[in-house]
Amino acid sequence: MYSINKIQAAAATLMVGFLLAVAFAATAQAGNGTRFGMTPQAWKAEQVRGNALNRYYRLGTYSPAAEARRADKIRGRELNRRYSLGQYAVVETSSTFQWNDAGIGAGAMLGTILVAGGLAVMLRRRGGGKPSVPRSI
Repeated sequence: MYSINKIQAAAATLMVGFLLAVAFAATAQAGNGTRFGMTPQAWKAEQVRGNALNRYYRLGTYSPAAEARRADKIRGRELNRRYSLGQYAVVETSSTFQWNDAGIGAGAMLGTILVAGGLAVMLRRRGGGKPSVPRSI
């Protein structure tokens, strides 16, 4: 029973601390209506300073890994443009290939093969017009 009371007291203390931290954080951010109590000019100067330090120390978007990712993205975009891939793909809505003409040609070719095959079979059965003569040895 004693340990349950200790746990409840610790939980209540943590909850009060959490609520106070949230309340103080909200009022600290509100400040005087600007970011962290700074004027807009001071905030912009802080951002420019931070950006310059990131560039100098090669952090964030200026890190070697970020620059490699950016270079890969640019390279991929240029390869897509060169080989007409991705958003640069050229899609033709009408084809210059005439399927009707191809069907007629394929049908004519099939008919020619069937007629030639039929004639070959017929001539082979008849013997080609030559009488067969038995050979004697």
